[in-house]
Amino acid sequence: MEITAEDDVSIVEAKKILDERKKERDLVYEQKICHDYLEKLDKLSPAKTEDMVGELGKIAILKPRYIALIVSMFPDTEEEVDMLFSKERTNLKKEEVKQIVEIVNKYKK
Repeated sequence: MEITAEDDVSIVEAKKILDERKKERDLVYEQKICHDYLEKLDKLSPAKTEDMVGELGKIAILKPRYIALIVSMFPDTEEEVDMLFSKERTNLKKEEVKQIVEIVNKYKK
């Protein structure tokens, strides 16, 4: 198997990719395990995920990698957002952290 591209994706996007592959052919063992895991964690519909990614993308400091992390982890509080970014080389301002929490809570309902 040849790696053609490498992108950071959220849980929902990863599940969507595996669903498409499953339609084309049988999944290998590792893909089946991953697919089962992703089905248990899937929290949002693909449409809502795209909306959430779009809103998070408006925050200038957030790279696609950070957005995928936020969508996958669904941090509830400002402390959780701070923990997610504690080892990253980015400094989020209080307003940005608060904005992230508001967006996540909006889609968590």
